[in-house]
Amino acid sequence: MSDFIFSRKTFDRGELTNHIKKIYHEDAPIVEEFHGKWGALAVSHNLYNGFQPYETDEHITLVLGGPVLCYRDNRFLVNEEAVFEGTRSIYERWHSDQMLWNEDLSGPYSVFIVNKHTSEIYCMTDLMSFIPVYSFSNHSNIMLSSHVDILACAADEQGNIDLVSEADFILHGFVTYPFTIYKEIKQIPPASIHTIPGISNTLKSESYWIPREMIKYENITEAASDLRNALQEYVGSITEDMPHIAQFISGGEDSRALSGLLPETSRRDAFVFLEHMNREGKVAKKAANAYGANFTLSTRTQNHYLSILPQTDRLVGSGSQFHHVHTFGFHKHCKLDEYPAVFGGLFADAMLKGSRIKKVRGPRRFPFLPQIKNRKYSNAHSKKNEAFTQDILTEVTKRRRAHLDRVKAFRTHSAQEWFELWPSTMNMNIPNLHGNRRLFRSYEPFMAKDVVKISASVPQSWKLNHRLFRIMAKPLLSKTKWLLHGEGRLPYFPIYVNFFVQLWVWIFREFGKKTNIIKGNQESWTQWDVVMKSDTWKHSYEGYSEGLSVLEPALKDNDLYNLFETDKLNKSQKINLMQVLHSNLRIEEELKQS
Repeated sequence: MSDFIFSRKTFDRGELTNHIKKIYHEDAPIVEEFHGKWGALAVSHNLYNGFQPYETDEHITLVLGGPVLCYRDNRFLVNEEAVFEGTRSIYERWHSDQMLWNEDLSGPYSVFIVNKHTSEIYCMTDLMSFIPVYSFSNHSNIMLSSHVDILACAADEQGNIDLVSEADFILHGFVTYPFTIYKEIKQIPPASIHTIPGISNTLKSESYWIPREMIKYENITEAASDLRNALQEYVGSITEDMPHIAQFISGGEDSRALSGLLPETSRRDAFVFLEHMNREGKVAKKAANAYGANFTLSTRTQNHYLSILPQTDRLVGSGSQFHHVHTFGFHKHCKLDEYPAVFGGLFADAMLKGSRIKKVRGPRRFPFLPQIKNRKYSNAHSKKNEAFTQDILTEVTKRRRAHLDRVKAFRTHSAQEWFELWPSTMNMNIPNLHGNRRLFRSYEPFMAKDVVKISASVPQSWKLNHRLFRIMAKPLLSKTKWLLHGEGRLPYFPIYVNFFVQLWVWIFREFGKKTNIIKGNQESWTQWDVVMKSDTWKHSYEGYSEGLSVLEPALKDNDLYNLFETDKLNKSQKINLMQVLHSNLRIEEELKQS
């Protein structure tokens, strides 16, 4: 849950607290403030046990997220009396000049340290900026925060909207790094030590790790073995003293691999969220039973995501897709916030299965076909869209080219893939973590430091067609060897076996859809094409219509109906547009209240 906001300029006590509490629709956390000649700082209560703020005579140390400490045990995670044991340990290692940021901490984190005597500020971002940090500065102040909207609010930048970034978000589902929805607010670099010297307003950044394109493995089996060991070590470090944990389960292979990693000595509760018990749910239940987990299905309405837009848009911040916070509402209903650890399989696709590698068309429509890299694709191609003006599209393209050039500097052959990975805010799925970590103690093993490093050091060809993942996960999948994936394949077996399996399943399902033998939504998430035909969809975008006025200068056509009911924008872009309208409306209302 933890977020922070720092300002070199002083604030009245309570002001920064009020800004942080705006992130939450309800159940706002406890916020602690610190003030001194060095500036003002506010931080919300960290859900991860052992990571509350730690203060000495000389320093204040904050830790966001729940990183695994790789240089010692992590038993403090279940010791309710060790409220700042993790933070203190990190501080002492840093203070003794022993900390290696690319080795000693694993998983999402951000560390922030104030020297109360010299007024020096230090901020360390994780390998991929899984927990991003944003900055604002002018001639009289510099501010840092883990949430873009509260930073804009505190810096009085809410009315300074960047229309290029809004268009970028609508078109792609994320804002091109380092830009944000606000003109004067930027994201600071990942895997870096950031310093604000003395009483200055200048941020200096020094990289401590870069995912350079260096192949470090001679064969795929060795890489898979190291990968499995890394995952087991990460999970084991967290669960060592945990008698009761939770996980997310599905009809896929990531959650099965996760189930194989979790210790059988812990009681495991497996959750899936669906509109009704369907094919996905039935497979998930069989997988949970196979691994000895307690299966729970929680249902949602077809319009669930529309109903949670106001809360989750605020939770993840402007420029991040709201609908990836699948757990919102269920975190209370399923009491996820009461578990010491809740495990997910986020970023397994991105890190290990080449989901951000652009492929030749075919496998998406015919999933039994092998994946082949599209070598002609470029993230920097000139943008074309009938909804936006050419000036806006030209600037979007310019920003994307600049970021691609940035990535090409250290990844020559895989720049197109890492364009959407580095930093992680370039991946539209990352708001899942941003929302979850603010709601409960979320752990994502596929974000462990060694998983990231191995992903950066293997050929792309190993990631395609699930080769690396399958070899890594094969021992973990043995209990469900003959259980079909929700997509109709057997994850335990290689592609040449699954070609025939998945082909026949695909033929049967296509026939079933056309003959109405198979009815209803059989997938994990909602069917947006059905939602978009509903009255609720129309009422929703009409309800946010006043937010269009901010975006109008970037649009060719300001007709609300044309934007939502024609083909100028695709399905995903219409969802993004609705979120932007809501965000603009929320910002305008907050400006009126301030």
